[in-house]
Amino acid sequence: MRITAKIWLNEFLVLMASMFTIVALFADVESTGNLSMALNGDGIPQLIALAVVWTVYHKWIVKKDIFLQVDIRKKICSVITAVFFTVFMIIGKAQTAEPDLKYGLFAVLLFLGYLPLFYITVVFLMDKIDSYMQIKTGNCAGKVTQWLFEKHVVSGVMLAVILCRLPYLIAFYPCSMSWDGGAQICCFFGTEPFTDHHPPLISYLYGAIAWYSQEWGIPNIGMFTIPVMQTLLSAFAVSQVFVLFKRLGVSYRVRWGSLVYYAAFTVWCIFDCTVIKDTLYYPLTLLFTLQLTSCLIDSELFWGRKRNFILMILYAVLMMQTRNNGVFVVLFAVPFAVCFAKGKRAMLIAGGCAMLLINTALNNGLYPALGVISLDTKEDTYCILFQQTAKYGQDYPEDVTEEERVLLNTIFDYDEMVNVYNPQLADWVKNCLKLSEYNSADHTNKEFSRIKADYFKVWFAQFLRHPMSYVNTFLECSYGYYYPEAKPYKEGTGFYEEERNMLTSGMHAYRQTEQLKPVRFLLRQMGKAEYLPGFGLLYRCGFYTWCVLFIAMALIAKKRYKLLVAVMPAVVNILVCLISPVNTCIRYAMPTMCIVPVILGIFLSKDKGGARSDGK
Repeated sequence: MRITAKIWLNEFLVLMASMFTIVALFADVESTGNLSMALNGDGIPQLIALAVVWTVYHKWIVKKDIFLQVDIRKKICSVITAVFFTVFMIIGKAQTAEPDLKYGLFAVLLFLGYLPLFYITVVFLMDKIDSYMQIKTGNCAGKVTQWLFEKHVVSGVMLAVILCRLPYLIAFYPCSMSWDGGAQICCFFGTEPFTDHHPPLISYLYGAIAWYSQEWGIPNIGMFTIPVMQTLLSAFAVSQVFVLFKRLGVSYRVRWGSLVYYAAFTVWCIFDCTVIKDTLYYPLTLLFTLQLTSCLIDSELFWGRKRNFILMILYAVLMMQTRNNGVFVVLFAVPFAVCFAKGKRAMLIAGGCAMLLINTALNNGLYPALGVISLDTKEDTYCILFQQTAKYGQDYPEDVTEEERVLLNTIFDYDEMVNVYNPQLADWVKNCLKLSEYNSADHTNKEFSRIKADYFKVWFAQFLRHPMSYVNTFLECSYGYYYPEAKPYKEGTGFYEEERNMLTSGMHAYRQTEQLKPVRFLLRQMGKAEYLPGFGLLYRCGFYTWCVLFIAMALIAKKRYKLLVAVMPAVVNILVCLISPVNTCIRYAMPTMCIVPVILGIFLSKDKGGARSDGK
């Protein structure tokens, strides 16, 4: 009798879990605020999905035909991963949901639906990966594969990448200009204050190229050197991925898939043709990650050549000099590597110190000596705080005291700031600053620095009164970096537009070729692949966060802790994105995006410790 009751209970659990999962998958939270309509369970697609889900859950819970050999450690890691994925989905859906469906009961229904689905998916993937890694294959390859991935790795991979970039280089000749890239060139030309808001090294690089190409009467050819330089750098960085894959003996299937991703993915193609610092930052981050990873998993080869250590320091410095937040990658990744390094820890610590000292000397010594204005306060650092202040004014206008309003109105046009608040883009709030970099008398923004402590007191006082307002604001300003259904914002998947000529007033004569406009339009349509089922996830910032989390937890489940060093730069980049001025900005996510194939390849390598003993 007890056996029968248990069977009936399991059958009931299967049915309920299946129904909750279908609710989670098909819930309509945007067009209706009615709970019964939001369930959205009717329809043929829902019926088919219910049958499939019920079948899987039935085998799992009742028949116990699957996952019988999963160890407890893997189960725990799978549960943790599933909980994260579930929370990500609930937060993401809540941002576009009708008010009555944001959280509460509906969040509970979503939790009950997503959790078993993600748990069984994560366990299934981990199980399949284990099965794949236990299969002993000769990694056989044809002549092309051997030539590309074994005999001529650097030149072959670089050639493949460059060939895929070639249509973009021609169509967008001489280059595609972004807002930030144009602003940096304007700093060099002197039409805007030359501050360290943008990394000065890149402002000098882009600016000098623009200046001399104009002076020498070769505006188009000169500006074309920027995308060529960027393409060569990214191609070289990608080739180093495959050098590591060769040493690790990674499957040729993984190598081919990674090569197609790096070479043909439209995001890389268009950004390599765009004048913007992010295009230099992502390959430098990739190169630094590869060197730091090799230091742990292939230590004998790494330390056997002094140039590897020097290159790691060089890549780190250039990374920090390309984007200001590169320093956080060094601050978190290097200490993590020190913890797992066997021997040479003193060298690693010395190298990390050298990276930071060189970066500090350049920022605080060289650039000021060259006339670059050092900002006392960088506005972008506090974007999320400004957003929270603006949203607080919307949520609790009557709760803002007169003293707080007076202070806030000294820093911002407060009423306008509250009205224009946009969770996707902090620029609307930043534009309301009265005390800003551009309004500063000497462009150092010292006016804001003087009153900054008072602003923090107001910010903290409001937080204590209504903390959930701040929490909700943070979530709606950052959810796109972990919610895989959020589409890229602002420039979307790249700068496909006619060039944004920030070099105004005839400052520069470069122009894109008018006859190639149809080709540029065609290439932009290729970027619409983001709407294809499955493939479109590659264009979602949140998808890469899921990949990083899954691989990190899988490495922990298999006790391959030192390999997490390759994950650290991606994790740091994700955390930086969460407090960035733009939600779901794909160019901010590119460092994470380019690291995902690396950590996947390392994870799938047959040698659990790292490289093969022969170092080949």
